[in-house]
Formats: sequence, C-alpha cells, structure tokens
Amino acid sequence: MFKGEFDSAASPIVVLTAISLEFNAAREHLVDPRRVVHENTWCEVGTVTGSEREVILAEVGPGNLRTAVVAEQLRSAFAPRAIIFIGVAGSLKADVRLGDVVVATKIYAYDGSKHDSDEQFSRPTAWNPSHALLQTALHGLRGSAWRERVRLGDYQPDRVPEVHFKPIAAGETVLNSLTSPLRDRLVRVFNDAVAVEMESAGLAMAADLGRVDALTIRGISDYADGAKTSADALGSQQIAAAHAAATAMAVIAALPVDHGADGAAIKGINSPAAPGSGPKQVNRADRNGVVNAVQNGNQTINNGPRAADR
Repeated sequence: MFKGEFDSAASPIVVLTAISLEFNAAREHLVDPRRVVHENTWCEVGTVTGSEREVILAEVGPGNLRTAVVAEQLRSAFAPRAIIFIGVAGSLKADVRLGDVVVATKIYAYDGSKHDSDEQFSRPTAWNPSHALLQTALHGLRGSAWRERVRLGDYQPDRVPEVHFKPIAAGETVLNSLTSPLRDRLVRVFNDAVAVEMESAGLAMAADLGRVDALTIRGISDYADGAKTSADALGSQQIAAAHAAATAMAVIAALPVDHGADGAAIKGINSPAAPGSGPKQVNRADRNGVVNAVQNGNQTINNGPRAADR
C-alpha cells in the first residue's frame, strides 16, 4: 500500500471520471491539489473544500473495461476508504431531467445476453452500491444544502437540480435514440433504470472483487433521444458534470471521520508529516516502490522491478 508515502494512516477517497470536463468539475472542489502518477495514471490529490476528507482524482477514459482496470490499480495502491464515480449520463425517464443528479441504487451491466436464431435473451449482471455510502448520500443530500457547492452559473436557467436515488444501466454503447433496439430493451428489461452510461459496471465489478465500497453519481446531460448533440452544444454536459461533482463532494464531506485502533481520529494524507520524516520507501509483496522528491507540486511514484525480475 502507498499510505506511507503520504505520511498518514488515513484512507482517502478515490474519485474517477471518464472525460476531462467531469475531471475539471471535480477538481474545482479540491484545495491545493497536487499531482501523483501511479502506473501511468495521472491523479490529483487534494482536500475537499470545507472538509478534512482527501480525494485522489483520476480521469480514466470512457468504458467499463478501462474503469475496472484503473479502479483496481488505484485500490491496490492507495487502499481507499471508497471509490466514487462522477460523470454525466443520459436520462431514460421523462421526470429525470437535464441537470438532475442520479445516485445509483443499483448498477445493471445490460450487455450480457444469449442470441438464438430468432430471439435474444437477456443475461444481465447487477450490483448494489455500498450500504454505508448510500446511507451517507441519503442523509447528506437531504434538503438543498448540497447545492451550495455548485458554482454560480452552473444551474439550469429555469430550475434547480433534483437528486434521484434510482438504478442506472451501464454498457459499451452511447445511446442517442428513442427507437433503437437498445432503447426498447432497456425499457422492457431494465424498466427501473432511470439513466444510462458506460463506466459503472466496470467500477462495480472492481469494487466487488477488491472488497471496497463504491458509489456512482451521475448528472443528466441529455435524454438519449437523438438530440444529444444539440444538448451538448448548449452546455448541458458542463452543467451535469458540475451538479454531479457538487453532489459527490457533499457526500464525501459527510462521511464519518476515520478512527484508529485507539479511537482517535485519523488525519488525512495532506496532514503535516511528523518531525524529521521524509519520503519513504514502500515495500509491497512483489515490488519496491519509491517516491521521488516533490517539485512544483508534482509527485511521481516509480515502481521497481517485480520480484521475479530481480
């Protein structure tokens, strides 16, 4: 684990995004972010505004497979308290509107199926989110206080966003049609899903195998109805990403304080190091990790050869 590299025993929160505008929206909520590179993934590490809770933020690119791989790499390296995915999504329900936020109460991997000569049979996989994270979200997002984290100008002009606690469907397809076979399948087979996106199934699988709490929070940027390009041109993605980021940071800030074996509160990864402490060598089961000196706020992690190569 890399907790020693930050001179802290606290468990940070890993926050993943798929694209740059989602990453930038989340980064706006971090105080004094600094760069950490692990396994060629560039992360920003900072404290959530108005909280002592720290976040390791990374942009992983679109798709469930990429999300699963990077989520596992960061889980293994940083031993996080939880992993949260922030992003935009397409709405599948008329009452889940542009700018609204969906906190996923279930993740469907809708791509699984069996194809016969004249019929397709769905064989989906589904995961539930962390009960602890979902409870934190339910209580931390009551009322409108979380909206204070949204930057001025990032609301829809005619309404404020609502938060929906509902299932989400995740696959490998960008849906932008009301009449496509995929839309029909989602409506018939996954009728309780209110949004569709491309990463949360990968996160859910990685979290399940890695035994770490996970949660997906999505802002609605379009209706997956053929008008996605027009909605994006009007700034709907930026608004949706800003709302999702504000919601997620409110949840992270509301998480209970970590405590050590002695019952004392554990400080975070940005806490001052003990006198005389400095960069440490971190020993793992199969490799030696070395942290280089920090320069201009940038910090790089280099991993040595695997045990089999030494």
